[in-house]
Amino acid sequence: MTLQQEFFAVKKTGATPLSNRAINYVFSSNNDIGHNSPSPYTKKSIDKVLANTKDNLNKWVTVKANVKEDFKKFHNLDVIELDGLAIMTDTDNSKMKAVAYYQNIFFSQF
Repeated sequence: MTLQQEFFAVKKTGATPLSNRAINYVFSSNNDIGHNSPSPYTKKSIDKVLANTKDNLNKWVTVKANVKEDFKKFHNLDVIELDGLAIMTDTDNSKMKAVAYYQNIFFSQF
């Protein structure tokens, strides 16, 4: 089974939803931390692995991401604020069940 927990940070860059840019911060069961790649679903989103279950199965994991820096690196955008944030858990079309817990999500300038 492939379990992914994901945080999407979205910046609106045009008149339609298809023109948005996103960074998808992934908690992956099969990729190494730091791995990044274009999303298989849209070329305007980048998947970046922040944590994996290889060493953290059934453990609380704390992660940090520099969203501003990542938007500059992956989309060449200077982002001051986001237009959307989505949090989800899925099993990558495996039709399996997944359970995930989230807590203490916050943004800071530092």
